[in-house]
Amino acid sequence: MRGVGQQFGLFLVVGALTTTLDFLVYNLLTRRPVGWGRIPANLVSSTVAMTFSFTVNWHFVFHPAGLAWVIRAVKFLAVTCASSYGLQSLVIHFLSAVWRGQVRLAQALAAALPCARRLRAEFVDKNTVKAAAVAVGSLWNFCWYKWFVYAY
Repeated sequence: MRGVGQQFGLFLVVGALTTTLDFLVYNLLTRRPVGWGRIPANLVSSTVAMTFSFTVNWHFVFHPAGLAWVIRAVKFLAVTCASSYGLQSLVIHFLSAVWRGQVRLAQALAAALPCARRLRAEFVDKNTVKAAAVAVGSLWNFCWYKWFVYAY
């Protein structure tokens, strides 16, 4: 049995892989020629990432006892759907339409950094709001996975 710190470390590694997959799909869907809106693209990219995350967290991070995978899958879906579809959509909407300060700061930083100057403002904008949404969702997910979905 792993301690919470070790589980959290593994969770962050799995989360980095999941997030990479999520951002890849999100960016493919929001750029031309597809050109989807941010929230529909987030719903699809989150679904792809969610499927990957459930499997990898099950096998490599939490190692739940027993084979009651259906019950755990339902719990996982409830928690992750609330995070990916609800919480992330709210954060994306809020940062895209209401509070733009974080996005303007990210764009200013990108313009000031030599390695990021070539990034378009729209790319920085949509990925800043997605990153904030993923960060909020990741904290939510770890807590619910640890003490609800994969609890022993």
